Amino acid sequence: MSSSHHSPDIALQPQPSYANTELGLESNPASAVSESSNWDHVLVETEVPDTAVSLPPADTGFDAYAYLVSAWMLELLVWSFPFSYGVFLNYYTTVLFAPDDPQRNLLPVVGTLSSGIIYIGCLLISPILLKYPKQRRNISFIGLVLCVLGLVGAGFATRPVHLVVTQGIIYSIGGNLLYFPVLTYLMEWFSVKRGLANGILFTGTGLGGIVVPFTTEVLLRRYGHKITFFALAAIFGVLALPTLVYAKPRLPVAQVSTTAAVDMSFVKNLVFWVFLISNTIQGFANFLPGIFIPSFANDLKLSTTSGTLALALMNAASVPGFILIGGISDKYDLRVSISVSTVGSAAAILLVWGFTAKLAPLLVFACLYGFFSSGFSVLWTRFIGVISPEDPRLHSILISLFATSRGLGNVLTGPLSTVLLRHSPFYDTVSFGYGIKGYGSLILFAGLAMLASTAAITYPYFVGKTIDMDVPLGTMSRSGGRGTYDRS
Repeated sequence: MSSSHHSPDIALQPQPSYANTELGLESNPASAVSESSNWDHVLVETEVPDTAVSLPPADTGFDAYAYLVSAWMLELLVWSFPFSYGVFLNYYTTVLFAPDDPQRNLLPVVGTLSSGIIYIGCLLISPILLKYPKQRRNISFIGLVLCVLGLVGAGFATRPVHLVVTQGIIYSIGGNLLYFPVLTYLMEWFSVKRGLANGILFTGTGLGGIVVPFTTEVLLRRYGHKITFFALAAIFGVLALPTLVYAKPRLPVAQVSTTAAVDMSFVKNLVFWVFLISNTIQGFANFLPGIFIPSFANDLKLSTTSGTLALALMNAASVPGFILIGGISDKYDLRVSISVSTVGSAAAILLVWGFTAKLAPLLVFACLYGFFSSGFSVLWTRFIGVISPEDPRLHSILISLFATSRGLGNVLTGPLSTVLLRHSPFYDTVSFGYGIKGYGSLILFAGLAMLASTAAITYPYFVGKTIDMDVPLGTMSRSGGRGTYDRS
C-alpha cells in the first residue's frame, strides 16, 4: 500500500543489527529492508548485538503461511460463535426460556455483545500491545483461557442475565485478547499480497459459520445447552492452543518496541473521519441479519433446520466474498470494492429479505448478503494505506479504531433491534418479510444504514484536507518504557 507521508518524528538511523528475542533469531535490517514493507525503514533501536541473520521473507515461505493458517484457525474459532448466535437465540427463545420471562429482552443483547466487545476491546488493548510488545503472545494465551471459561460458564446459565455475563461479556473479552494481538502481525507477514491475505484470513469466519450452526443445533436439540457449551469449550481449547506456536510476529520485538514517535496527526485528516463514520454506520447493519434470520425463519413457520441452513449459507457465501472483494481492492480503485460491498448488501436486504415469505428467497438472500457484506472489513487495511504511512504501531491504532467503531454500532443495535421489533408500522399491513411481526422496521433500518455507509466512496474529495483543531495534536512516543505525549 502506498504511504501518504512519513512522520517527521521518526528518524532513520544507520542500519544496526536487531535482536529477535521472540523468534530466537538475530536479524539484519540491511537485508530485511530489501524484502519487507516500509515498516523496516521507520524503526529505531539503540543497543543491538553485532551478529545478524535475515528476517523470514514476507508474502511467501513456511513461516508466513504457517502464520496465516494459525491466524485463520483463530479467526474461525473466535468468530464462529458470535456469527452463529442466531441458532442460540432461536433455542433460547423457543426452548430454554419462557415467552413471559421478564429478562427475555436481554437475549438479543447477548449476540451483539459477543461480537461487539471483541471489536470495541481493540481500542483498549492496542496501547497495551504497543507498550508491552513482548507480552503479545502471553495476552493471547490469557484470552484463550477466558474464552473457554466463558463457554463453560454459559453452560451453567439459568437466566438470560447469566448468558449476558458469560457468553456475552467474558467470552468476548477473551476473544479480543486472543485474536487482536495475532491480527496485528498480518502487516508484518504480508505486504504485496496483503489484501488477498486479509481475504483468506477472514474466510475462517465463513467456514466456521457453516459448521458451527449445524453442530450447535444438533447438540442443543439432543443434549441441551449445558452439555453443548461444555463440548464447545473443549473443542475450542484443543484447536486454539496449538495455533499460538506459529501465530507470532515476523519482525524482531526490539524493532517494534522503540523510542520512535507515532504520528497522531491522522486525526486531523478528513479522509480518516469519512472512513470511520462510514464504518460505524455499516456496523449498525452488519450483524442484524445473522442474528435474526433463524428467528425470522421460525416466524415464517419454517423448520428450525431451515433457519440454520440460511445462516450457514450466509456464512458460507462470505468466503468467496472475503477473497474476491479483498482481491478487487488490490487491483482496482478502492471505491469499486466499497460500492460492491455496501450497495450489494443494501439491495439484498431491501429487495430480497424484505420480500421474502418462503424458504427459497430466504436462502437466496442469505447467499447474497453473506457475499456482499463480508468484504467491508477486509478493506480496513486499504483504508489505512490511504490515511497514513505503514508504521506497525500506527497500524495497530487505526485497526483498533475501525474495530471499535464497528463494535460500537454493533452493540447499540442490540437494544435498538428490540425497539424496532416491538414498533413496526408494517406489521400486518404489508405482505412478505416487511409484514412479518416487527421485522419490517428492522429490515428497513438495516438496508438504509448499509446504503448510507456507501458514503465512504467520497474519500478522494477529502484527500489533503484537514480539520482545524484548537488543541494541537502532536505525536505519541515512548521513552524508557513509559508512555509520553509530545506536542508538536
